[in-house]
Formats: sequence, C-alpha cells, structure tokens
Amino acid sequence: MVRLKPTYVAQRVTDINLEDLKKENIKGLIFDLDNTLMPPKTGNYPEDIFSWLELVKKDFKIAILSNNPDKDYVRKAGKKAGCVAYEKAGKPGIKAALQALKDLELLPEEVVIIGDRPLTDIFVGQRLGIITILVDPIMKREEIQIVKFLRKLEKLFVSSAKKNFTLKE
Repeated sequence: MVRLKPTYVAQRVTDINLEDLKKENIKGLIFDLDNTLMPPKTGNYPEDIFSWLELVKKDFKIAILSNNPDKDYVRKAGKKAGCVAYEKAGKPGIKAALQALKDLELLPEEVVIIGDRPLTDIFVGQRLGIITILVDPIMKREEIQIVKFLRKLEKLFVSSAKKNFTLKE
C-alpha cells in the first residue's frame, strides 16, 4: 500500500512559517488553487490569504498548479496573485510541475508544494522529491459527496507528517 506522508501539515496556508522555509533554503512555493488558496469556483482569495501571498512574494517565487480545466479561471487567479498559473495540471502527473520548476528557474530541493489533497498535491511533490505541505481544505463542509468520500479514502493512504507547521511568522 502506498503511504502518502506530507513533510509538514498546516491548518491554513497562512499558518506556514516563512522563516522556517527560508532556513531550509526554500526559494519557491507551488500552490494548489481550489480549496488551498481560495474557495472552489469562486475566483476570489480570502482577504487574509491574499495579504499573506503579498508577504510570500517578497522572499519567494510562486506558482499555481491546478487540476481545474478552466483556463480563464485559473489564469485570472494567477494574475490576481501575481504569478504564473497552470490549469489542467494532471496532478499527480509531473509534467506541469516540471514546467513550473523550469519557469520559476528552481530545482526541486528549492521548492515546496502546498495543497489540500494527498493523492494529487502531496503525491506529485513526492514523485519529484519536493518538500510537501498538506493543508486543510478551506471549504470542507460545503464539498460535494464524492469529494467528501474521496477525502475519507485518502486518509487511508496518509501517514502523519513528521513535523507540524503551526507557528506563524
């Protein structure tokens, strides 16, 4: 059985300690979009996350890697965040993630992948040897039944992370 073990866990992206990432020589962050940075299909970042992204961009290169097939939606989200965004990423496939690394001009060991789904976000990071951070979904209660079912199934595959990211910068 495959065990997906994120490097870190955090309740929200805003709980990620940026100073700790700098100490680990991290230079870039690749984010999932829906339910990681914004509620799904809204096109709007929560105010605290948007402000936090502005802080992130001072010290890190960022990108968005989304499985959402809506090119306009994903690219608009990237433009609002001031970063490159890839739709229809095919996670846990690695092609789009490799393109993001190339576009950011960073090596896998210089990047963190952050997302809310173990079988997509965490798995793609592990396949590339990238540090991973699993966050709780923003809209957990409002998800459709099939997504709730898949999250329960994913928990069977996830081992507890070796570190918790709960301290704010």
